[in-house]
Amino acid sequence: MNTVSPLSMADSAQVHAAQTTSNTALDRATNPQIASPLIRLQAIEHRYPNAEAPVLRSVSADFHAGEVVAILGANGAGKTTLIQLMLGLLPLQQGELRVLDAPVRQLPVDSRRRAMLGVMMQNAVLPANLTVAEHLQLASHYHSAPADWLELAELCLLGEILDRRYSALSGGQKQSLQLAMALLGQPRILFLDEPTAGLDVQARQLLWQQIRQAAARGVLVILTTHYLEEADQLASRIVLLKDGHFIADCSPAALKAQQQHKQIRCACQVSPELIQSWPEVLRVQTAAAHSLVGSQSAEPALLATANPSALPLLIDSQQVEQTLQRLFALDPKLSDLTVSAMSLEQAFLHLTSQEHAA
Repeated sequence: MNTVSPLSMADSAQVHAAQTTSNTALDRATNPQIASPLIRLQAIEHRYPNAEAPVLRSVSADFHAGEVVAILGANGAGKTTLIQLMLGLLPLQQGELRVLDAPVRQLPVDSRRRAMLGVMMQNAVLPANLTVAEHLQLASHYHSAPADWLELAELCLLGEILDRRYSALSGGQKQSLQLAMALLGQPRILFLDEPTAGLDVQARQLLWQQIRQAAARGVLVILTTHYLEEADQLASRIVLLKDGHFIADCSPAALKAQQQHKQIRCACQVSPELIQSWPEVLRVQTAAAHSLVGSQSAEPALLATANPSALPLLIDSQQVEQTLQRLFALDPKLSDLTVSAMSLEQAFLHLTSQEHAA
C-alpha cells in the first residue's frame, strides 16, 4: 500500500491556499450571474505530425453561459480538433485555452470541473450488453448531484425501452441515450457532436427542445452539425471554420445578412446554362435538384408551373435586379416568381467556397 508523508504546517497552508483559490475560480466560472466566459480561446494553434499546415491557426473566441454555439465547417476544417482541445483530449501546443476559469491542462486531474462537462460524441461506443436503465443508473453514480435518470429517460423518449440492451437499439435510440447520459450530471457546458444524426423528426424536435431548455438554464452548448437548418434553428451564435481559422463569428441572422446576394425562384424557359454564364449569377439549380439537397425544406410547389414548358429554377444572384431584367427580356412569360434572402445553407456554401486570406 502506498503511504503519504504528513505535510508540514507550511505545506498545509500552501495546499489550503491553492485549494481556496481553485474553488473561488470554479465558483466564479459556474455562477451564471458573473459574465466571465466559460471557455476562452486565445491564439490557439494546432499542427499534426508531418502535416504541411496547422489544422488550427490563431483561433480566438470567448463562449459564455446560455449561448448555443454552432461550430460549422467543411470536413477537415478543424472542428473535431477544436472540440478535443476544449475537452482536454489533445495537448495544447500554442496559445491559451481556459475552461471554467482554469487552464484546460487542469481538466484531466480536476474531477470537479470534469463533472461539469456533458459530452455527446457522434461515434461514442457503449457496452453492448447493458440495458438502457443500466447505462443511466451507472452513469448517474459518476456525479455527486445527478439529475433524476428516470425523468431524463422519459424526456428523451427512452421510458418504454429501459430493459432493452444497447446492442438492440436503433441509431436514433442510441443518440437519445447518449444525450440523456450527457445531461445526467446537470452540466455547465454541454458538447454535442452531430447530436441528431439518425434521429426521426419527432426525436429531433425533442432534442432541440432539450437544448433550448439547457441554454435557458445558463448552460453553454457547443454544437457541431451538418444539418444547417438545425444550426439556424438552435444557435444563438455561429462560428465558421475554414482553413484552420474563424472566417465568421456571429448570429445566424447576421451571417445571412452579410451576404449580398439573394435567391430568385421562378419558372422560365431560359436555359440554366445560359443563366449560369451571366457574371452576377453564382449558382443555378433546378427545383428537383434543390429537393434532394434539403428534404426538410424542399418546396414541391415549384414543380407545378402554369407553363408546362417552363423549368422551375433556383438562381443565386449578386445583383438580383439585373438578373430579373435579363430573365424577363428573354422570357416575358416567366412565372411563379419569388425573391428571398439567402438561407444559412446558401451563406455557408458561399463563404466556404470563397478564398479567404490566412
